[in-house]
Amino acid sequence: MLRVNKKIEYGIIALLYLAQKEEQTASVREMAVSCSIPEALLSKIMQTMKSKGFVQPVYGNQGGYKLTRSLTDINLLEITQTFQGPIQVAECLSSENHKCPAKALCTIISPMTVLNQKIVTLFESTSLENLANRKTAI
Repeated sequence: MLRVNKKIEYGIIALLYLAQKEEQTASVREMAVSCSIPEALLSKIMQTMKSKGFVQPVYGNQGGYKLTRSLTDINLLEITQTFQGPIQVAECLSSENHKCPAKALCTIISPMTVLNQKIVTLFESTSLENLANRKTAI
Protein backbone atom coordinates (compact mmCIF):
# COMPACT_ATOMS: atom_id res chain seq x y z
CA MET A 1 0.00 0.00 0.00
CA LEU A 2 1.28 3.41 -0.90
CA ARG A 3 1.09 5.51 2.19
CA VAL A 4 2.76 8.55 3.66
CA ASN A 5 4.04 7.22 6.99
CA LYS A 6 4.37 9.11 10.29
CA LYS A 7 8.06 9.87 9.78
CA ILE A 8 7.25 11.57 6.49
CA GLU A 9 4.32 13.46 8.02
CA TYR A 10 6.29 14.57 11.05
CA GLY A 11 9.30 15.50 8.91
CA ILE A 12 7.14 17.72 6.74
CA ILE A 13 5.48 19.30 9.78
CA ALA A 14 8.89 20.02 11.35
CA LEU A 15 10.24 21.57 8.14
CA LEU A 16 7.15 23.76 7.79
CA TYR A 17 7.53 24.81 11.43
CA LEU A 18 11.18 25.75 10.86
CA ALA A 19 10.20 27.76 7.79
CA GLN A 20 7.90 29.87 9.95
CA LYS A 21 10.82 30.61 12.27
CA GLU A 22 12.71 32.12 9.31
CA GLU A 23 16.30 32.76 10.44
CA GLN A 24 15.71 31.61 14.01
CA THR A 25 16.33 28.13 15.27
CA ALA A 26 13.94 25.74 16.98
CA SER A 27 14.83 22.96 19.37
CA VAL A 28 13.42 19.47 19.04
CA ARG A 29 11.55 19.98 22.31
CA GLU A 30 9.97 23.24 21.07
CA MET A 31 8.88 21.64 17.80
CA ALA A 32 7.60 18.50 19.53
CA VAL A 33 5.47 20.49 21.96
CA SER A 34 4.21 22.99 19.39
CA CYS A 35 3.39 20.31 16.80
CA SER A 36 2.25 17.50 19.14
CA ILE A 37 4.94 15.10 17.93
CA PRO A 38 6.64 12.57 20.23
CA GLU A 39 9.99 14.16 21.11
CA ALA A 40 12.09 10.98 20.85
CA LEU A 41 10.73 10.20 17.39
CA LEU A 42 11.17 13.80 16.23
CA SER A 43 14.77 13.74 17.44
CA LYS A 44 15.48 10.73 15.20
CA ILE A 45 13.66 12.35 12.29
CA MET A 46 15.71 15.54 12.67
CA GLN A 47 18.95 13.54 12.73
CA THR A 48 17.94 11.85 9.48
CA MET A 49 16.99 15.18 7.90
CA LYS A 50 20.32 16.62 9.04
CA SER A 51 22.19 13.77 7.35
CA LYS A 52 20.25 14.41 4.12
CA GLY A 53 20.96 18.16 4.20
CA PHE A 54 17.45 19.50 4.84
CA VAL A 55 18.40 21.08 8.18
CA GLN A 56 21.52 22.01 10.08
CA PRO A 57 22.09 22.03 13.80
CA VAL A 58 23.00 25.23 15.60
CA TYR A 59 24.84 24.68 18.85
CA GLY A 60 24.83 26.82 21.93
CA ASN A 61 22.38 28.42 24.32
CA GLN A 62 19.91 29.39 21.58
CA GLY A 63 20.65 26.25 19.58
CA GLY A 64 18.37 23.96 17.69
CA TYR A 65 17.81 23.36 14.00
CA LYS A 66 17.29 25.63 11.02
CA LEU A 67 16.48 24.99 7.38
CA THR A 68 19.33 24.76 4.90
CA ARG A 69 17.09 25.12 1.83
CA SER A 70 13.91 27.00 1.05
CA LEU A 71 10.57 25.21 0.97
CA THR A 72 10.39 25.73 -2.79
CA ASP A 73 13.60 23.69 -3.16
CA ILE A 74 12.38 20.68 -1.17
CA ASN A 75 9.84 18.37 -2.76
CA LEU A 76 7.61 15.64 -1.44
CA LEU A 77 9.52 12.95 -3.35
CA GLU A 78 12.78 13.81 -1.54
CA ILE A 79 11.13 13.57 1.86
CA THR A 80 9.32 10.34 0.95
CA GLN A 81 12.48 8.70 -0.34
CA THR A 82 14.40 9.81 2.75
CA PHE A 83 12.07 7.97 5.11
CA GLN A 84 10.49 5.26 2.97
CA GLY A 85 12.74 4.61 -0.02
CA PRO A 86 11.55 4.53 -3.62
CA ILE A 87 7.86 4.79 -4.41
CA GLN A 88 6.55 1.44 -5.64
CA VAL A 89 2.84 0.85 -6.14
CA ALA A 90 3.42 -2.84 -6.89
CA GLU A 91 6.02 -5.32 -5.66
CA CYS A 92 6.93 -6.25 -9.22
CA LEU A 93 8.33 -2.75 -9.75
CA SER A 94 11.04 -3.33 -7.18
CA SER A 95 14.52 -3.74 -8.59
CA GLU A 96 14.95 -6.53 -6.02
CA ASN A 97 12.01 -8.56 -7.37
CA HIS A 98 13.64 -10.45 -10.24
CA LYS A 99 12.06 -13.81 -9.42
CA CYS A 100 8.37 -13.15 -10.10
CA PRO A 101 7.03 -16.38 -11.63
CA ALA A 102 4.27 -14.51 -13.49
CA LYS A 103 6.51 -11.84 -14.99
CA ALA A 104 6.43 -13.25 -18.54
CA LEU A 105 2.61 -13.40 -18.55
CA CYS A 106 1.94 -10.32 -16.42
CA THR A 107 -0.81 -8.04 -17.68
CA ILE A 108 -0.49 -5.33 -15.04
CA ILE A 109 3.20 -4.45 -14.99
CA SER A 110 2.87 -1.92 -17.83
CA PRO A 111 -0.10 0.03 -16.39
CA MET A 112 1.41 -0.18 -12.89
CA THR A 113 4.67 1.24 -14.22
CA VAL A 114 2.76 4.17 -15.77
CA LEU A 115 0.80 4.74 -12.55
CA ASN A 116 3.98 4.58 -10.49
CA GLN A 117 5.67 7.17 -12.72
CA LYS A 118 2.67 9.51 -12.44
CA ILE A 119 2.82 9.34 -8.66
CA VAL A 120 6.59 9.93 -8.68
CA THR A 121 6.10 12.93 -10.99
CA LEU A 122 3.36 14.35 -8.75
CA PHE A 123 5.48 13.96 -5.60
CA GLU A 124 8.49 15.47 -7.37
CA SER A 125 6.53 18.49 -8.59
CA THR A 126 4.95 19.15 -5.18
CA SER A 127 7.23 21.37 -3.14
CA LEU A 128 6.85 21.92 0.56
CA GLU A 129 5.95 25.48 -0.37
CA ASN A 130 2.96 24.03 -2.27
CA LEU A 131 1.98 22.09 0.84
CA ALA A 132 2.42 25.15 3.05
CA ASN A 133 0.08 27.08 0.77
CA ARG A 134 -2.29 24.11 0.44
CA LYS A 135 -1.65 23.79 -3.28
CA THR A 136 -0.86 20.64 -5.20
CA ALA A 137 0.85 20.29 -8.53
CA ILE A 138 -2.11 18.48 -10.09
